[in-house]
Amino acid sequence: MTSDQRDSAKLENMKSQSTEDNTHNLARTESLDSDNDLENLPNFAHYNEAVPIELSGVNEDAVSRSLSRIQSQRSSLSRPAAANILHPDLEANSELTKEDEGNTFSKRTKNICVVIASLSGFLSPMSSLAFLPAVPEIADRFNTTGEVINISSAVYCIFMSISPCIFSPCSDIYGRRITFLVCALLFSICTVLVAVSPDLPTFFIFRALTALFGTSFFSIAAHIIGDLFIPEERGTNMSWVISGAQIGTAFGSVLGGIIVNYTSWRVIFWVMAGLGLVMTVTAFVFLPETSRQTKHSILLAEIRKDRPDKKFVFIPFNPLRIIVALKYPNLSIDGFITIAVVYAMYALLTPIRYVVDPRFNLTTPIYSGLFYLAPGMGYLVGSFFGGKWADHVVKKYIRIRGRRVPEDRLRTVLIPLGIVYPSCMLIYGWSIEKEKGGMPVPIIFMFISGIAQTCIFPASNAYCVDCLPELGGDAIGSSYFSRYLAAAVASATCLRSVDSIGVGWTSTISAFVLWIGFGCALVLIYWGEAMRVKSLVKYGLRKEEELVT
Repeated sequence: MTSDQRDSAKLENMKSQSTEDNTHNLARTESLDSDNDLENLPNFAHYNEAVPIELSGVNEDAVSRSLSRIQSQRSSLSRPAAANILHPDLEANSELTKEDEGNTFSKRTKNICVVIASLSGFLSPMSSLAFLPAVPEIADRFNTTGEVINISSAVYCIFMSISPCIFSPCSDIYGRRITFLVCALLFSICTVLVAVSPDLPTFFIFRALTALFGTSFFSIAAHIIGDLFIPEERGTNMSWVISGAQIGTAFGSVLGGIIVNYTSWRVIFWVMAGLGLVMTVTAFVFLPETSRQTKHSILLAEIRKDRPDKKFVFIPFNPLRIIVALKYPNLSIDGFITIAVVYAMYALLTPIRYVVDPRFNLTTPIYSGLFYLAPGMGYLVGSFFGGKWADHVVKKYIRIRGRRVPEDRLRTVLIPLGIVYPSCMLIYGWSIEKEKGGMPVPIIFMFISGIAQTCIFPASNAYCVDCLPELGGDAIGSSYFSRYLAAAVASATCLRSVDSIGVGWTSTISAFVLWIGFGCALVLIYWGEAMRVKSLVKYGLRKEEELVT
């Protein structure tokens, strides 16, 4: 039997099995009448779930080229050379999907991984915003203005957007665990160097590097969730990861306000360095490698056939692949949803001390820092039900359709994105602008906006993991790339906007950006599946006959 015949037979077998599984699962869904039944919900065989593990990599081409070169060098020993030959262990399991990986870990191990992923997400946003209450003091130390110091936040956000372009592919190539450990250690070292910065350029440089290493935890954590959990469980667990990041965003500023009120602003960064070191040790002890097989292990196993003592092989990759992933319309449209949310979030949080202090005659950093507790508590409360709500909606529509459609998850963002969050922004901004309602009004609506955000992010992040698993880490990496560019724009422009047109109109602009994001969600819900199927065929990731609909 020729290679083409074997491939054809394998494809027919996969399609036949997929059809049988769909029929069986559809029959089972008819008996699912409660959430208790949903716990035993089958994993539906659909084209975007039955992704061979070797398809889901960023750098498979590089690995295949290297394997072909190694095997060609062995041709004199009568070993056949062939292009795009995968490692035998991988080829033997080519029908293993991402969902199968999740079954290899115990529930306890999965929970430990979720806790570590969530806590790691705390570091970068906390480092990003913990110094905000100390901006006037830092500006005085370096003989500059608060606006210049806030530009360092914009630079920080730019490097946050670059981070997934580098470390998302690295986690695919070398593994989640080693990439996580290296980034955690380098984050701690760079944060120490921020704390001892003698001048403004040094402060800017090492702040940027802390962003580069610290933001890697977001994309690595998303990969870990994708490795460990089936789609119907990802929203709930993704919400815990996201809550860690958002709580760090808000409570970091509270911590910064307390520290700068009683001691030097440099202590903020010493504390962050200590937290980074604790995270490094914790991950070293408790975090396993969640990838079933890394690109590095595939290539190293082949090289060791000739050189048994070989320990490491460098695999080149193109970081621009993350950006190129935005050519898929589903990712670019979903990316704007997160852009809208992050833009509004940073436009709200960055200028708080400059907006709230004069409005309520606050004289010390600790008081304005306490305002960050409002959205922080909203993030914490929302984390308990935002992801679970998204997973419930996915299961509900599986019962209705008889199969899973990733776009159904985005139905959970419509109310928080289209109504709740923009309304909060408008009421917050104009209550301060017109000096109406006193302190309770902005505090209450900052709290509600925090809940709304935590209902949007888990659905959007899980959608990136679910919708195009063929892209591996590119999908979620592209989302983080785009959203932190928006954060950079918001950080750099919000103070100038508040000075020029007032906090009311600045918040109104944020509300309109959120409504555009709401329109993007509607587009994906109603036309996303058709766009996704068309793009998979157009860019050669799938063939029409493979798409079981």
